[in-house]
Amino acid sequence: MVNYSKRFSFTIKDGEFWWGGVVAHGQRMPFTKSSEYSFDCNENATGNPYHGLFTSNLGRYLYVEGGSAFTVKDGIFTVFYNDIAEFSENHTNLKDAYLAAAKKYFSRDSVEIPKQLLTRPQFCTWAEMDIHVSQEKIEKYVDGIQKSGMPYGLLIIDDGWSCDYGDWRFHEEKFPNPKGMVDKLHAMGFAVELWLVPFVNVATPDYELLCRHNAFIRENTGAVAKKEWWNGKSALLDMTNPFAWEWLKGKLDFLMQTYGVDGFKFDAGGENYYAFDDVTYQQVSPAQHCDLWAKFANQYRYNELREVLGYCGQHYVLRLNDKRRSWSETDGIGALVPHTLLAGLCGYPFCCPDMIGGGQIADFRSANGAEYDFELVSRFCECSALMPSMQFSHAYWEKDGREKSLFLQYALLHTQMEEYLLSLVQESKETHAPIVRHLEYEFPHQGYAREMRAFMFGSEYLVTPVTKQGETSQTVRLPKGTDWTYIPTGKTYCGGETVCVDAPVGTLAYFKKNAR
Repeated sequence: MVNYSKRFSFTIKDGEFWWGGVVAHGQRMPFTKSSEYSFDCNENATGNPYHGLFTSNLGRYLYVEGGSAFTVKDGIFTVFYNDIAEFSENHTNLKDAYLAAAKKYFSRDSVEIPKQLLTRPQFCTWAEMDIHVSQEKIEKYVDGIQKSGMPYGLLIIDDGWSCDYGDWRFHEEKFPNPKGMVDKLHAMGFAVELWLVPFVNVATPDYELLCRHNAFIRENTGAVAKKEWWNGKSALLDMTNPFAWEWLKGKLDFLMQTYGVDGFKFDAGGENYYAFDDVTYQQVSPAQHCDLWAKFANQYRYNELREVLGYCGQHYVLRLNDKRRSWSETDGIGALVPHTLLAGLCGYPFCCPDMIGGGQIADFRSANGAEYDFELVSRFCECSALMPSMQFSHAYWEKDGREKSLFLQYALLHTQMEEYLLSLVQESKETHAPIVRHLEYEFPHQGYAREMRAFMFGSEYLVTPVTKQGETSQTVRLPKGTDWTYIPTGKTYCGGETVCVDAPVGTLAYFKKNAR
């Protein structure tokens, strides 16, 4: 663990449950007095945010500004930090504690998040095309989306569109007329984002220019550090250096002004790519480097991030770290609900639960054209339908059978919720309330602290998607105080009942709260 100058400890109470910190570890929460856990944000390699807000069902919160680490052991919660920490226990429940902390510490964003990023399904080329993108493939892809009847709002052109990493120009052979392509996408109703990373390869035209201006992370010898990432080893932009910042901004602004690109998918940038002994223009921690990558992305109205520290209350679309095409509760479909729930309690309400069917490209590269598991794909789609955004990639809608009808069914369900979802977006802008919420958040002290499979979509819909292989029903104890209608059948149940409802493959189990 990194050396921090300050520490604060408190005792976890009997019957107390805590959430916060590490979005990608949502499945390991809530913490209780019997938990044992430790994490340092400066060593974060989860691919998702760390945030120093922790809230409890008993109405207590701990907020830590900037980089920090924490441990939970023997009933003691200890946080290590350098800047500011506040502990508050004058609240009645999880919701009250969270909203009080958010009101005090989260920022206000004057930028309106483009509604089509949330209310219309997103499409990304990654799982469908890998790095083998081209203008021809993309135009065929979007034509297929349109013909299928699928609603759409955003196309993300992922890795493979550029000349090289750090050479952020359209590859001329792959994209003979990028302006014409973007114009066509706009005419169809798509917004367009391009993928990028802060890495630069030696062969890029501006490599020597960036070297001369010390725009890369360097070693103690003064040599450019070659940082290892999932596509090899590359130089890494030093975003503490104004030249690096302005250089990258110039490249991206050129893409927007010349081709009409709307924004960018900012990949990587996490703490694990930096080290304390890196030589930089300004000496900062790995956590602060991650913070700067998010700050840079914040300039653009259309954006997507995976890795960020702070910047709660901003117009980011946070995508969960790449999920496996599996039933895993750690990094597959079983992690979607707990990770999205925790993203909300960490101040990132506009959360995308990764690509439907998974986003780990290794799973698709190893498929060798084999038919994917329909049950798993179906459950991914159902689970995403009533989340803040849903993102498709692999073109299942090109199939003639059940995949096409299922994807269309749940894409349409998502769009039918537009008015309600926009009301939740507005509420989040005003109060920082999550969009996807713990049952404990909406119905405190009813025994829902350990409920991690069901969630509330706003305050009106209780959603309990099937995320375990082979299950065809869902058992849930309905919150007291109101009746609930099971939408797939229209049957109404009394609050407080434990009910078992049918949820065969292709059916999302969800209830609507009835008016009192």
